[in-house]
This record gives sequence, C-alpha cells and structure tokens, in this order.
Amino acid sequence: MKKSVKDKTAMSVHERDSISVRKDRLMEAALGLFADYGFHGVAVPKIAKVAGIATGSVYNYFKGKEELVNELFWFWKQKLKEFLLTDFPATATTREQFEFIWQRLHAFTDTYPKAFQFIEGQLHANYLTVRCKDLEEEVFEIGRSFVYGGQAAGVIHDADPQMIVAIFFGTFVQFFKDCRAGRQEWSLEHSLFVRDFCWQAMRKA
Repeated sequence: MKKSVKDKTAMSVHERDSISVRKDRLMEAALGLFADYGFHGVAVPKIAKVAGIATGSVYNYFKGKEELVNELFWFWKQKLKEFLLTDFPATATTREQFEFIWQRLHAFTDTYPKAFQFIEGQLHANYLTVRCKDLEEEVFEIGRSFVYGGQAAGVIHDADPQMIVAIFFGTFVQFFKDCRAGRQEWSLEHSLFVRDFCWQAMRKA
C-alpha cells in the first residue's frame, strides 16, 4: 500500500483561519501606528512587533509597506463611502440631507476614530495608488453631488461645490483633530453645534 501524500497546495480550514487572523492582526497594528506616527514614521519591524509576528512574515501578506498602507486606505475609505451612501435620503430637503451626511460622518468617526485619523492623514500622499485616489474622489463626489442638488434648489450658495465641501468637511476634520489634541471635547452636542455653524455658512440668506 502506498503511503498517502498530503497535497501541499491545499490548506486546511485551520491553516486558512490562522493566516486570516495573522493578517488581521497585522492590519490592526499598522492602522494604529500609521494613525499615530504617519506612514514615514513607522518601519515594518515595528508593525510586526506590535502585531506579534516575525518581521519576515509581513512579506507573506504584503509586498511592502506601501501595499499595506494602500490596502488599509482602500478598506477604510470604502467603509466611509458605504456609511455615507447607505439609506441616503435622496428625496429629503437639502437641510435634511446635510444633517444626514453630518450624522454619518460623526457616527463613523465615533465608532472608528483611529481609522478616520488614519485616512485623513493619507490624503494626496504620493504613495497612494491610482485606485485609492479614485476612491478618494468618489467620496468627495458624494459631497459635491449634495451641493449640486442644494444649489439647484436655490438653498446653497452658488460657489464652487468643492469649496463648499471643503468648508463643512474640513471643519469636521479640524473639530475631530482638536478633540484628539484635547483642545475641545468630543461629544454629539458639540458636533451638532459645529454642524449648524457650517450650515449657516453655506446656505443662502
């Protein structure tokens, strides 16, 4: 009787699960480190150490740090996009749509603060792939489309839509950064105050 030979191309469920768990640990470690220290402030050995795996093992999952940061950016930016689009009230008033967008921004950031800190720290970085930059524009287009609709309804100022997106989204980002730095308190009450301030700035009198 011939001795059975294990097919080395086939992985057991346990092996696949172990690989998935190690990759998840690696991405979680990288997320926290990139958020706190930036892409250039973190070396691969540090990511591996925090993840609890050997440095050489990182390259079993990613070709290098750039591929890792791009996969992280894509995952979290796509999640933010889904937050903004799911159940978007297309037939609601401009004010109601703005309140929805702000609520979803706040909910995403409240639930995933490290992820929001991370993706906002990577904008326009030269190491992002075209795929990631295109996704970034898709998220901005959600805001621009909202502004186009509000302008067509005669509710929002007739300024460059991207400029108006920058007013409310940039203000939200700065509010978040101030809270992280301890200059303000992160709370829904304060967030809504900032929201209403932005609304007054962009609406027609």
